[in-house]
Formats: sequence, C-alpha cells, structure tokens
Amino acid sequence: MSSSATEKAEVDALIAQLSSSHDNEKESSTNAIASGDASMSATDRKRVQIRRNSGSTSNNQPVGSPTDVHGHLLQKNAKISKKYNRKSRQGKGRGLAKKGGGGGGYTWGVPGSELLEEYSEDLDEDDLADLQYNQAKAKHLAESTKSPLETKSTKVELIENLDKDVKPLIAEYFVNGDANDVAQSLRKFDVKQSGGELIAYIITMALEKSNVHKELISRLLHDLNGVILRPNDYIDGFNSLLESLNDLSLDNPECSTDLGKFIARSMADKCIDNSNGKYFAQYKGNVTCSKMQAALDKAETLVSMGDFYFLNNVWNAKSSGFRPVRELADRMNVIIHEYYDSGDMAEAIRCLKELNVPHFFHEFVYELMDFSLEKNTERAQQLAVDLLETLTKSAVITYDQLKTGMLRLFDDIEDIQLDVPNVYEQLQTLLKQLAEKKILNQDITANVPQKGRKRVTSEGENNKQQKE
Repeated sequence: MSSSATEKAEVDALIAQLSSSHDNEKESSTNAIASGDASMSATDRKRVQIRRNSGSTSNNQPVGSPTDVHGHLLQKNAKISKKYNRKSRQGKGRGLAKKGGGGGGYTWGVPGSELLEEYSEDLDEDDLADLQYNQAKAKHLAESTKSPLETKSTKVELIENLDKDVKPLIAEYFVNGDANDVAQSLRKFDVKQSGGELIAYIITMALEKSNVHKELISRLLHDLNGVILRPNDYIDGFNSLLESLNDLSLDNPECSTDLGKFIARSMADKCIDNSNGKYFAQYKGNVTCSKMQAALDKAETLVSMGDFYFLNNVWNAKSSGFRPVRELADRMNVIIHEYYDSGDMAEAIRCLKELNVPHFFHEFVYELMDFSLEKNTERAQQLAVDLLETLTKSAVITYDQLKTGMLRLFDDIEDIQLDVPNVYEQLQTLLKQLAEKKILNQDITANVPQKGRKRVTSEGENNKQQKE
C-alpha cells in the first residue's frame, strides 16, 4: 500500500509540474508577443492567435487536459481527438442529420419525405439530371412570367415566321392542289406547338380569296388531319379566328358566314368532334360578339341539316376544277359506267357539268370512246354516239375538247389493240357514225390511224433484196 501511495504521489507531482511548465510557456509566449512591435495591426494579432489555436491544441480540448512537453494528450482515449471527430472538417453541410434523420443504407430517407417542400427543392436542383424536364420546366416558368408586351411580340414573331415559311407553300398549293407536297414541306418545321396558329393563318389567307381557294383549304385541312395536325389544333385555330372576327370583318365583310362554313366542313370531314353537339355547347352563354355568334349559328345550321354530301360541296361545284387529275378521271369513269347501266343521258350530262372542268372534258371524250371500244357492243357504241352528239350540240363540250380527246385516242390505239384486237374495225364504225351526224370534221378524220398490213413477198424477191 505504501508503494502504491508513493507512486500515486509521484504521478500527481509530475502532472502538477507539467501543468505549471505549460502555463509558464503560455505566459512567456504572451509576454513575447506583447513586447513585440507596437505597430502590429489587429489583423496580424488575430492571424497569430488562429495559428496558435490550430491543430491538436484547438479550442475543442477541455481546459486542464494533461499534455506532455510536445503537447500530446496523456489521456489514452481522449474524446477530443480529431481522428474520432465526426463533424465536417471542410465547413460544409447544413448542420442537419443525413436524410432527415431517417433511413439507413440503401434507403431514400424518412417515409413521406418526398412530399416535403425542402425535399422537392433538393430533388429539382441537385438530383435531377433530365435535360428535357429541366428545359420544359424553364420554358413553363418563362411563359408564366411573360408580360402582355412580351406575349404580343411573340405572336408577331410567329406571324413573321409563317409569312416566311408557310405562305409560299400555300401559294404554290393554290396552283397545283397537291396536299401531299404541303404535308412533306411542313414536316421540316416544328408545328406541334403552333398547330392552331397554322390553321388560323391558312384560313385567313383563304378568306381573302375566291370559293375555289376556300375549297382547296378545306381539302388541305382534311388531308393534314392526323398527319400534321391534331384535333385540338382545329379547336384552337377556329377559336382564335372566332375571337378575331371583328378585325377580319374589316377586310372581309362576309367572314362570319365563311368561317361558319369552314367549321361545318371540318365537322363533316371528321376533323372536329361534335358528338352530341358538344362543340357548340361550350360556347352557349359565353358569346358576347354578334359576328362570333353569327358564325357559330351558320355552322350549327349546316351541321343540323345532316346532308354531308352538301357539306362536301359547301363552297359550290366551281371549286372542283382544282381536283387532282386522277380524281377527275375516276369521277368521269363513274359517270360513264352509270350512264351505260341506266341509259339516263340527262343525269350523265348533269353530273358532268357539276365537275365544272370544261378545260378537261377532252378526258371525258377519251374515256367514253375507250369504254365503247372495250365493250365491243352495238349498244355501247350507240350510247357513246348519242351522248357525244348531245354534248357537242349543246356546247357542253367544245369542238377543241372533242378534237383533243380524239387525237389522244388515235395516239394510244396500238396500246388499246393489245386488249381489243379488232379495235381498228370498231374505230372505223364509230367514226363513220359520228361523221354522219356531222360531229367530226375533216381535220379529225384525216388523222385516223390505219391498221398496218404486212406485204407478202415471194422467195425470189426476198433473195433479190438480200443481194442488194
């Protein structure tokens, strides 16, 4: 016991000695600093103090902790050691528990934390790397914070782009009537976000022109449905036009009636869904403009008639002159077949006039003659002669169109012969009947093709020709 007490006393004495020596060193260093240059600034003194308190002798040490001469702790398991300090050494972090204090490895945090506002903010700013999402979010925020002046300038810019890109396409379409060409050209431009504006723009162009061009635009809207345009585009486009009728009526007084026809035609073409009258129901009680109400009333009246054949010709038959050539030729073939089955000449003439393509009636002459040659019956020939006689005498078909059709038939007679071997004999019979009725003149009959004859030669003549 005496030896242990003696050892304990020696340790206490050693600790007291080390503590006193440490205090002396601090006092001497303090005196040295105080006796230094008096002109040292406060910033320099602060820097010296920071250096002195850094490292293992930081302020995290409890006061009075025993150390050796080199400043090392004597306590074996001292909690102050930086090796076991879990606080960030770089000064980063929010000072909060990781994952909100919930969850462990391979977990996302406290259940329901995805609903917290701060969690959502962290997810949007730090964790999401989806570029498309970020772009869409930025675009939405930009649009929601736009001022009316910025919105107006955007619309002006859109109209300028349409004038540059779309207007030449529509002008060319008015000439050739090729909707496929327009669709292929529009694929080059991004019209997904501006389908409604595109519809409003091309209809505005048509309102300034004749019924022929309005019919073409109606056909174009039908052909672009599901290819370039979507059902919502039609609703947005017509809604934009209805709201701007006051401005449109300054240049086009009849724009309300015409716009009503466009809406009704789009419903007949299945571009707008009006099942149970839901399209017109959305405007009931919400219309304050008289012109807008007139357009809706016109469209509703046309649709309520239920005559979709009339709606397909709502712009009058005069517009059919811009139909594609193949479509016109098919329609003429239908008229010829119906005339052959029924023998009703008046109905055939009426249907032909409805096409309203007098410049293309030479195709009807060609198809009628070709049909009678292929049928190869007296009835078919007699019906063809009677119809041509009536059409020429009533000036439905001009002599120039008759001549053009006949000459085209003469040029293709060899191809027709492949299907009709006795075509030359039938052609002679038909032309003879037409000449008797004074339908054909000498300038046509003089160009009638003659069947080629193979000259029979003797063996001696053949040998003589070979020697020569």
